[in-house]
Amino acid sequence: MKSTFIAFSDEKTQRPNEDENEELAFSELYSRYFRALFNYTYSKVNDQFIAQEIVQELFISIWKQRQSNTIQSNQAYLFASVKNLIISYYRKEYTRQHHYSQWEIHSEKSTESTDQPLLTADLQQHYEDGLRLLSPKCREVFLFSRKGHSNREIAQQFAISEKTVEQHITKARGLLKTYLKEHLAYALLSVFSFLD
Repeated sequence: MKSTFIAFSDEKTQRPNEDENEELAFSELYSRYFRALFNYTYSKVNDQFIAQEIVQELFISIWKQRQSNTIQSNQAYLFASVKNLIISYYRKEYTRQHHYSQWEIHSEKSTESTDQPLLTADLQQHYEDGLRLLSPKCREVFLFSRKGHSNREIAQQFAISEKTVEQHITKARGLLKTYLKEHLAYALLSVFSFLD
C-alpha cells in the first residue's frame, strides 16, 4: 500500500487529494526526507538528540499545517525550514547561556558579599588570638608599630633600643604569619595590611 505513494511527487505527498490517506502520504514524505534532514541538522548542531528533536519539530509543524500548506517544492522548503529551526535553536541556546552566565555572576557576587563580613570577622578573631600568644612587651611594641609610630618613637616610649623594637616586630610578624597559615589565602589579601 505504501508503494502507491512512492510514485507521488513531493507536493502530492504533502497535500494528498481528499480520497487519499493523509497519514500514508505524510509517512512517505517523512521516510523520504527524515534521514537527509537529520544528517544535515546533525552536521550543524553536533548532537544527535538535538538534531532529532529539530527534525521532529519540523515534521510536527508540517502535519499540523497540512490542510493550509501551499508548498511548491518540498525539498527546498524542508531544508530551508530546518535551517531556520537550527538558527532558532542557536538563538535560544545563546540566550539561555547568556542568562545562565548572568545568573552565575550575580550568584557569585551575592555569595561573596554575604561571606565577606563572616570571613573578615573570622580573620580578625584569629589575628587577635595570635596576638595573645605574644609576650606582653612584644605585643605592646607590635601594636604600637601598627598605629604608625616609628621604631625610634617606640624605643623612646618603652625605654628600649631600636634594635630591640625591630626584634619584637619581626618576632610578632613571624608568629602571626605561622598562626594564620590556615587562613593564608585570605590573610594574604587582608592581614598583611596589618603586618606591614
